[in-house]
Amino acid sequence: MKSLLPPLAVATLALAAPAPAQDSRFSVSSLDRSVDPCVDFYSFACGGWRAANPIPADQTRWGRFNELAERNREDLRLILERVQPPASTRSPLEAKVGDYYAACMDEAGIEAKGREPIRPALDRVAAVDSKKAFFRLLGEHEAQALPALFRFGAAPDMHDSQRTIASLGQGGLGLPDRDDYLNEDAKSKEKRERYAGYVTRLLELAGASPDLAKRDAETILRIETALARAHLSRVEMRDPKNRDNPMSVEELGKLAPAFEWGEFLPATGAPSFARLNLSSRKYFAEGNALVESVPLEDWKTYLRWDVVRAAVPFLGNAIVEEDFNFNRAYLQGAKEGAPVAGRNSPHSKAGASFPSASTLIGLSRFFGSRISTRLRCARASPVSIRRTVSASFFARSGEAPVSSSRRVMYPAYLSRFSFDFASSFR
Repeated sequence: MKSLLPPLAVATLALAAPAPAQDSRFSVSSLDRSVDPCVDFYSFACGGWRAANPIPADQTRWGRFNELAERNREDLRLILERVQPPASTRSPLEAKVGDYYAACMDEAGIEAKGREPIRPALDRVAAVDSKKAFFRLLGEHEAQALPALFRFGAAPDMHDSQRTIASLGQGGLGLPDRDDYLNEDAKSKEKRERYAGYVTRLLELAGASPDLAKRDAETILRIETALARAHLSRVEMRDPKNRDNPMSVEELGKLAPAFEWGEFLPATGAPSFARLNLSSRKYFAEGNALVESVPLEDWKTYLRWDVVRAAVPFLGNAIVEEDFNFNRAYLQGAKEGAPVAGRNSPHSKAGASFPSASTLIGLSRFFGSRISTRLRCARASPVSIRRTVSASFFARSGEAPVSSSRRVMYPAYLSRFSFDFASSFR
């Protein structure tokens, strides 16, 4: 990974004047006329663009949709920077958005806070004294979009596409796929060894002693391996019949009573519902025995790890680098961290006026009671990969980081739709 820039350089580059906008419409230069379209139409249609647009060093894939995403981030960065400086002329909404961004950019404050932002969350895990309390806290974590043992959200009813119902699915793994835990080939074994080292280092950086971090990493890998055995394979998940398991909440309780649904579901804050679908019946049937057999202290270790890995963007440069080295560099092949904002952002609109009321309303809903961690602070600096609010705000609010892949729709919108279940969007 490329060495991180000094804070002053980061601030200077982040606020530098952006490059002029480029025309993003289709161009015949995207074609590769040296290729016979009757032989290889894809290379004919896209070869010119691919030759002119190699994958950036901080990316693991690149295409026109990635370009679009970068353009959107650049537009957001301009909106945020325009309202970042404190001024009496800012409206309350502008002040809220600007202050969030200013907190995000406070790299020194984040480093100074260290692991303090997650102390309240870890204290709540330490206070768990029963399986019921464990699942109650798991439900609270779900409401804050922390990782969980399983996926809980909303999905179209497989028998009526006009209805959206509650959905539960397999989850709980830190590696990308169940086969990473179960296969015995050399690469899978290497992944597991690297993952154990990654977990150990992050737990140490979060405050555990080296010996405790190593033991906890072994516990976490053991639990996740057992969860992986209960997972359907990718091939099995492609069969719609395997994903079609409608049932009532009462039937769910009989299938997997150890999951303490009476504690978990109310704690999520989801509206009440009578029916749901399991996208993997096997996971909950087999997971029930695992929940019963694993000691509570081991589950608490697993939950502590969930807190730590979800809070990576908030805990300073050392943890961010460890996370990048494993998840982005080793698993995905990225060569370096995200570039400083503005350096490679050709789509800016330096002369644009402040956004319309509708845009601001959308931003307020996006940044409001829960803060997205995947806006990545408009790629403000390598340290700020996926970070949106500072550690100081995180600690002050008591909120766990929330991914923009969930709850993108503000609750006010949901009242317009007759969903049976409309919460925890993924």
